[in-house]
Amino acid sequence: MKYDSEFTEGQALFYTKKEPRKTFQTFMRNQNKLYVNSFNVIDRKAAIMIRVNSTIVSGVVVFFEYIKNIEYGKFIGIALVVFSFVSLLFALNASRPNAFAMVKRFRKKVLSKYPETEKNIFLLGIYEHITLDDYEKAYHKLLTNQELQVGNQIRTMYLFEKQIKSAYQSIEIAYGSFIIGFVLVVLCFIVGNLIDVL
Repeated sequence: MKYDSEFTEGQALFYTKKEPRKTFQTFMRNQNKLYVNSFNVIDRKAAIMIRVNSTIVSGVVVFFEYIKNIEYGKFIGIALVVFSFVSLLFALNASRPNAFAMVKRFRKKVLSKYPETEKNIFLLGIYEHITLDDYEKAYHKLLTNQELQVGNQIRTMYLFEKQIKSAYQSIEIAYGSFIIGFVLVVLCFIVGNLIDVL
């Protein structure tokens, strides 16, 4: 098969009218699975940190009178509470919906460039102000235009990637804070007991 010189073989295949474009459909399907799986991973990792840190903070507060009686007990108790609380906050931040940030990012990055409803109809809860008639008209344009279908998904993928990156950063900080606090507590416990032995 011959292709225009300005297109590679893959590009020429994409720009043909023939259907189905199986490779591209597979790519989009796998990409969407990646986003769903990423959000599931974030939720699971955040849930672990939320449960563990909530237990630690509650336990230290309740049993602080006993903890402070051991060597470096006050420091151990305070370190556990501080680092676990920071970890808990970032885990909660990662798992929350972040709807306001999503809407702000959509308006700034996407809506400013693509103000037409039919170019952003794939998103959830963005167009609550439009009428049913306008929504149906936009949806009809989407059904009859493959460029709109693909463009809608790509713009949504862009927003999802930003959301996932932000959540992963929060999870990273949550785990990092937990590890630092845990290491400090263990070191203080070991040093305190070694001093007594020596």
